Amino acid sequence: MSKFVRWLSSECASTLQALSRSATDNWWKEVLASPELFLALRGGYLNAYVKGQSVFKIGSERGNGLDQNGAPRVSIHYKYLVQPDLGKQDPYIRFDGLQFSVKPTEVVQTAYQPNITLSRLIKTASRFSGPEKTGVHEIAKKEGKVIDLEIAFSQSSDEGSSAPRMDLAVLIPNGPSHASLVFCEAKCADNPELSRLEKKDKKDESAIRRISVVAQIEKYKKYISDGGNKEDLITSYVKVCAMLTDLHSQGLARTPDPLIARVAKGEATLSIHPHVYLLVYDFTAEQRDGALGEQLELLRADDKLGNRIIAKGDAAQFDLAQDIQRLEKAISCKY
Repeated sequence: MSKFVRWLSSECASTLQALSRSATDNWWKEVLASPELFLALRGGYLNAYVKGQSVFKIGSERGNGLDQNGAPRVSIHYKYLVQPDLGKQDPYIRFDGLQFSVKPTEVVQTAYQPNITLSRLIKTASRFSGPEKTGVHEIAKKEGKVIDLEIAFSQSSDEGSSAPRMDLAVLIPNGPSHASLVFCEAKCADNPELSRLEKKDKKDESAIRRISVVAQIEKYKKYISDGGNKEDLITSYVKVCAMLTDLHSQGLARTPDPLIARVAKGEATLSIHPHVYLLVYDFTAEQRDGALGEQLELLRADDKLGNRIIAKGDAAQFDLAQDIQRLEKAISCKY
C-alpha cells in the first residue's frame, strides 16, 4: 500500500492565494465562499466535496499542479456538468433515428459563469449522493473540528476501491497542549454491514467470520496503529491543519475550530487516537427500541469496537467532538 501523504505544491498554493485576492469574481473565490463545499487536502491536490461527491479536483499528484499557462489544474467528472434542471423546457429530446435534436449548451454547462455555475454543479452533484454520505456531510458541516473526509489510505489518484477508506477525521482536545485525531466510520441504520457477516476467507474457510463492520474497523485500526503509518498520518495531518488555516485566511466560508490552527502552529501536539468510532444514524425511535437497538448492543459488547459507537436518529443531531469526548470520559470512568 502506498505511503499516506497530504500536500499541495507551493506553486499551486500561491496561485490559489492570488486568485483569492483578485479584485474580480472567479471560480476559486466562489469555491471558498460556498458553505456547501468541504475542501480536503490530498496528495498534491484538493478535493471540493459536497455530500461525498468531488465537485472539483484542484491540483495534481504529479508536478506542481499547474497547467502550461500557470493556472491550477482543475478537473470535474462529466456527470456533474449536466444542468440540474431545464426550467420550462421539455426535458425529452427528439431523436430521428440518426441524430438527437439538442443544443449541448442547453443541457450541459460548457463555460463557467460567476454566481451561476457553481451552485448548479453543487445541485447536480448532490443528486448522486445517498443518505449515508449526506449524513456525513451534515455531521462535518456542523463540526468545525472535522479536518478530512473520504479518507483512503492510498496515494493513487482515484484512491482505489480496494483501499481502506474512512468517512471522516475529527480533532479532539487532549489536555492543554495536545490534540488527538479520531477516525470515524459512518453507517445508516439500514446498512446491512451492521449485522451481516464478512465474506469467507478463501484461504481459510474455517476461520471465524465477524460482523462486516467489525472486520472493517479492525482493518482500519490495524493500519493506524502501525508505527510507520502513524508517523505518516501525524506528519500529513499537521499539513492539513496548516492548509485549512491558510484557506480560512483566503476567505473559506467554513470556519475551522481554533484547535486546528494550534496544531498547525505546533502549539498543540498531534497524536492518533487508537480507536475508530462507529457513527450510526437515520433511524426512528421505534427502530432504536426494536431490532436496531438489539444489534447496537451486540456491537457495543464486541471488544474489537471498544464500545465506541455513537448512534443518533438524525445525523444533524451529532456534536461530534463533544460526543466523542463524553464517551471517552464515560469509558475511562468505567475502567
